[in-house]
Amino acid sequence: MKLNPTRRSVLGGMAAVAGLSAFSIPARAAGTVLRYGNAGNPGTLSNTFNQKLSDMISAKTNGGLSFEIFAGSLGGEQKLLESMALGSLDVYNGAFTGTRQFDIFYSPYFFKDGDHAKRVLDSDIGAAASAELKSRYNGRLLGAGRLGTFNLMLKEPITSLADLKGRKIRSAQIEGCLEGLKHFGAIPTPIPFNEIYLALQNGIVDGVLTALNPGVQSKFYEVAKYVVTTDFGMALDKQVVSEGVWESLPDDQKDALQSSFTELEEAEYYQVGLKQKAIDLETWATANGSDALIEIDATNLAAEMEPVNKRLAEEVYGAGAWDKIQAL
Repeated sequence: MKLNPTRRSVLGGMAAVAGLSAFSIPARAAGTVLRYGNAGNPGTLSNTFNQKLSDMISAKTNGGLSFEIFAGSLGGEQKLLESMALGSLDVYNGAFTGTRQFDIFYSPYFFKDGDHAKRVLDSDIGAAASAELKSRYNGRLLGAGRLGTFNLMLKEPITSLADLKGRKIRSAQIEGCLEGLKHFGAIPTPIPFNEIYLALQNGIVDGVLTALNPGVQSKFYEVAKYVVTTDFGMALDKQVVSEGVWESLPDDQKDALQSSFTELEEAEYYQVGLKQKAIDLETWATANGSDALIEIDATNLAAEMEPVNKRLAEEVYGAGAWDKIQAL
């Protein structure tokens, strides 16, 4: 698929060409092949899902639309999202958006579970978050993949979250993650995902907060012995397609792209993610011993985080927003 000249003029042709050169992305094959990027390696749930998504879209369009998948090879999430806005990437998948509307959702215990998260995303609150994403990055949200849990991975053990006080914990530059860590006295240290392994290995940080599955796939258990099995937030991978690319697609391909994501997300993202947690924890224990899995009493954590989450919700979405979210 050729790049739309109008899209280039709107988003900045020079920047788009520079981005393509920097990434050394090959030219498109014949037909409509969308360049998809994610910061995790090819084995992560996010990327295996998107291979299945590409296959389904291709089947629905008789080979007329598919993805070329770039997994863990084009830099961190912020760079990928900005590249999509510039036109050198067509589809972005990841946690980072740089928008408060989405970022506060990552605060621990903001949602009761994945079903609650989906109801909020399907509400007018989710619509407002999607509109902000479109305004800032000229991207259309296909949906959010419920990847699973965010977990703490640590070089030294803890017995409670109070033990995080003073520890440097890598976090994505996502407000909910940062607020959650600060609430327990940790020192959030934003580092791109593709630099985490070396940061742990070299002692730049004492631990990392990230989605469990990408952490295991990236073998963080080699440089951080311990993982806290208690959830510390929910991973929601936004699937965003460039608005210029979207508008260039014929209606049947638009329908195939949107309907395929919607059809696959429940079974191949959310349910697979729920099952994957036990498998990933077993991988961690096999590498470091059963004592490497730390369970923290979570009985009062939702109540402890509620004042933080209510403040964030009402700062971003207005008075009464937290009650509305709880009612969903």
